[in-house]
Amino acid sequence: MSEWISTPESSNVAGFCYEAQVLTVEFNSGSRYDYYDVPEHVFEGMKQAESKGRYLNSEIKGHYRYARQ
Repeated sequence: MSEWISTPESSNVAGFCYEAQVLTVEFNSGSRYDYYDVPEHVFEGMKQAESKGRYLNSEIKGHYRYARQ
């Protein structure tokens, strides 16, 4: 697995990582989801986003298949 990116500044997202077009997101609630077929530029956008939760809601949720771990 690629490096885990911790996001303590986020009110919703605890952290995330990306490998082989799978974006894994852990929420502050402790739940963890895999989003599939995510292009690298979308992952890069999330790394740069000021609000991880807002970026996740607008650019990832509803656009990519997902499964809860």
